[in-house]
Amino acid sequence: MHQSLTALINSVFSFLYRTAIFVAVILLCFHFLVLSATPSVVVSSAQQVDNAQSVNVLLDDVYKVLNQKQFAHDITISKAQGQSLLGFMQRAYPSFSGNIHFNQDIGVVEMSIKVPQWIVPRYMNIQLILNSNSYVDIEGLKVGKIPLPGNALLKIATWLVNTYTRSSIATQAQTQINEVRFSPDNVFVSILPMKQFLNDLKVVRDSIDFGGDPSLGLRINHYLNFLMNEQSVPKNRCNSLAVYIREVMLEAQIQSSPETTHLENEAAILALAIYAGNPRFANLLGVIPPQKQQVLYGDFTPVLALRKDLSQHFIFSAAIKLLSDQGVTVAIGEFKELMDRVSAGSGYSFVDLAADKAGVNFADYLTDPDTASLAQSRLAQSVNEALFFPTIEHLPEGLNTDAFIQTFTAVDSPEYQAMIGDIKARLKQLPLYQ
Repeated sequence: MHQSLTALINSVFSFLYRTAIFVAVILLCFHFLVLSATPSVVVSSAQQVDNAQSVNVLLDDVYKVLNQKQFAHDITISKAQGQSLLGFMQRAYPSFSGNIHFNQDIGVVEMSIKVPQWIVPRYMNIQLILNSNSYVDIEGLKVGKIPLPGNALLKIATWLVNTYTRSSIATQAQTQINEVRFSPDNVFVSILPMKQFLNDLKVVRDSIDFGGDPSLGLRINHYLNFLMNEQSVPKNRCNSLAVYIREVMLEAQIQSSPETTHLENEAAILALAIYAGNPRFANLLGVIPPQKQQVLYGDFTPVLALRKDLSQHFIFSAAIKLLSDQGVTVAIGEFKELMDRVSAGSGYSFVDLAADKAGVNFADYLTDPDTASLAQSRLAQSVNEALFFPTIEHLPEGLNTDAFIQTFTAVDSPEYQAMIGDIKARLKQLPLYQ
């Protein structure tokens, strides 16, 4: 009996020892072959996003691809546009940095990602080389010091997606590309008509359970139906968004238990984004979009600081915050303002940026289990928007590119950061957060 027990203990220790050795070897290989002590890409995101206004043309082209689905389209992406989008990603995810280079018939994408919580600071450096061709042609892929067969990996990824979705959607996505052609300054992409592909993609999306909280959709529908049928707040012109927030918070109080207050607040905010923002937002939430006549739109769009645009900035930023990382929400708002500096745009607006940041703070506070109940109670008792929305006095707006550079030099300059600090201070002083 004693010998059997000893043999069992020895076997267990032997197994654990071999497992520890195996894991140690894998970690060492990962550390020395995949990770590096320095990033291969060191670039200023502020400089990259300085050309954000150039992305307006690209977004117009993408809009045509998605809305004129029955036609083929050609898109030209300049180096400035690509750099601006990479700069946006870096501002959304500070651990990421990226760069692109175009040569004749070749495009190179380089990325560095700081690995969090590693033994010592390390970076994963990735290089992707693409060729001009009539399809997506990956000449080379290098992760750290390891070269990988790009096209072979693309085929494996395609097979995995097709298998998981039980469709050929990944293959279809690749065949939508009719041509990719690089020049020293641009990449030209020819795209076949998207109508059939988008229809098939919708079928695939609807057939897959992506997980998440299944009760969220039910909660959103409850608050959306409540808002659409609430008689105490008729559709009037120039109603403050605070009026609708109070009503939906009153309903949230009824529906909440101590354990679910933050969840009810989350659903209420998302329902409000559909009702007082745009019914198309429902598509992102898996909710059937209501008809326009059932929601607030046009002349009935609510206001903040007597402005419809600020109400939209606020509620959409709050909703996007709940569906993404906070850094992404803030970066989207900032990037949008940089794009607006063109002469045809509305100009860079720190007022809009303040509304974006106010929406993010609002969503954070209402969905934090520690503050959800207090926030819900305060909002249910008042229609004063000064409770949660900052004063916009003396915040510059309408700045075109030249005016922005003259006053603030560049993004992240001391002058720019001082203005951001002013906005944060205004938000911190709001009564809701005291």
